[in-house]
Amino acid sequence: MRKYPFIAGVIITIASVVAVASAWRDSPIVDEIPHIGAGYSYTTGQTYQFNPEHPPLAKDLAGLAILPLGINSNFLANYNTAHPNIVNDQWNFGRALIYHSDVDPTTLIHLAKLPLILFFIFSGWLIYAWTRRTYNSRAALLAIFLFAFSPTIIAHSRFVATDVPALFGILLATYFFLRYLKEQSVVNFWLASVSFGVALLTKFSTFLLIPYFLILALIWAWSNHQTFFRPTIRLITRGTLVMIMGFIIIVGPIYQLHVFNYPPAQQKNDTETILNNYSIPVVASAIIWASDKPVLRPYAQWGLGLAMVSQRAEGGNRTYYLGQLSSTSFKSYFPVVYVLKEPIPFLVLLLGAVWLGWRTWRNGREPFKNKIRNHFPALAMLLWVFIYVATSINANLNIGIRHLIPIYGFIFILIAGQIEGLVSSIKYRVLSGRQSLISNTKYLILIGLLIWYFIEFISVYPSYLTYFNEFALLRPSWASDGQTGWISGGHNYVVDSNLDWGQDLWRLGDFVKQNNIQKIYLDYFGWAEQSFYLGNSFQWMHAGDFTSAEQFLKENPDGGWLGISASYYQEANVGPTKPYGWLENIKPTMVIGNSIFVFHITRP
Repeated sequence: MRKYPFIAGVIITIASVVAVASAWRDSPIVDEIPHIGAGYSYTTGQTYQFNPEHPPLAKDLAGLAILPLGINSNFLANYNTAHPNIVNDQWNFGRALIYHSDVDPTTLIHLAKLPLILFFIFSGWLIYAWTRRTYNSRAALLAIFLFAFSPTIIAHSRFVATDVPALFGILLATYFFLRYLKEQSVVNFWLASVSFGVALLTKFSTFLLIPYFLILALIWAWSNHQTFFRPTIRLITRGTLVMIMGFIIIVGPIYQLHVFNYPPAQQKNDTETILNNYSIPVVASAIIWASDKPVLRPYAQWGLGLAMVSQRAEGGNRTYYLGQLSSTSFKSYFPVVYVLKEPIPFLVLLLGAVWLGWRTWRNGREPFKNKIRNHFPALAMLLWVFIYVATSINANLNIGIRHLIPIYGFIFILIAGQIEGLVSSIKYRVLSGRQSLISNTKYLILIGLLIWYFIEFISVYPSYLTYFNEFALLRPSWASDGQTGWISGGHNYVVDSNLDWGQDLWRLGDFVKQNNIQKIYLDYFGWAEQSFYLGNSFQWMHAGDFTSAEQFLKENPDGGWLGISASYYQEANVGPTKPYGWLENIKPTMVIGNSIFVFHITRP
């Protein structure tokens, strides 16, 4: 029916407007500083010297979007001249570009962010189309509703980052690979190859598509043929060719454009420097060897990025988690964060869908092989969720729920499919006169959950990144009175990109101006230019600069203001020294956007 695509379009449009509006007064998050700078260097300089640890697609869009600003064409060359022999100086270059390139920083940031919404829109379209093809239009509408009004998805759809682009890449590549398995035509071969290549340009975690697709080919061959060996070898060979061709014809040429003006000698020198301590020497040697070879250079640059990501995953990242601080990952991190960061009505729908799916599978009378064949798309989605979650849990990197975003699309589709089955059974009972719609408890619960889900979405505006559900109230804090968002206590569980990614510096500046604050000490988690937003009021501060209210008042006899990012506040208060421990019994005057604690220290 035509009304379903129209309603889906309205939902995506509303969510897109909300995404843009909610980010309009965000300062650039941590990762946006190097990503915007790198994107500019790619599109104007065709050199991949910055941010090789992420593929270029998202950054390219940001770089293209800021070209109309007319930034000095020599800005990159002048920066390199002033900062010679610094490898991958992405953070300083990004900040210099945004705040010191003689264009309005706010306009630059807004323009850089806007095209990233396209990944959100295209992902929504894929989710709707795929759900409709697998189930029906009503299920597709539910899937797009869950997707568009997810606080996590909206939060990350607005950033110049790689998480939502990766979601798009996974959806696109898997859709066309499954289509190729079903009908192995020349057209489907090339569609699958191109889609796979595009996915590799979004985020390096899409590398997991390689074993995933091979497993899918194996299962498809087993479930669709009487004999196993020959069909399996044939299909795995064809699937491998799909991926090889995608890598050759998409990744290679795109990377070639990005290393066109990257001197081969410099590329090799940078590669050697970056991979100096790589854990697999033979891989590092191969990448270094290929990094100055004319035909192999682009592929070597892609390999460098993949190696950097694997190296970081092995090395870990300092993480605050449930009162602990560690560079070693916690196995419970992603399950716990998922339960805290997703709306409770969504978790109820998820559990309900799991139960409905298991019941359908268990009660089915088909032979096992027929079940696999007849439910192959759903099983393929479940397989990706399993592979990705297992990999994430076992990786030594816990920095945010955003790392699970590549599984979200399939989860929305699967939930919608199972709930649609329930709705159809309810509809049958109503039409047959067995039960009225109003008296059906399951139907009323479902409607109530969807309304609750939407209320959660609108209530957290504009601070979608900081969303925590009501379970976070189990560890409440003094922040509740000053909270400007939805639920307090989230910072007691996790911080970093789950809550505090540097996005609220502009809002802190607004607070400083509105309250005529002449000086504020700030310990800020981020790379945005503090003085741009705070002006002369800004004073540097680090944990340990003040150890008590008495010391602070000794240096500031008339009292004063402190601003501390939630990430630094929580990390500093782990361990015996607790540099910010003296503030634990002092209530913040305000919590800016849920991520920056503002204290007003006065004499008793």
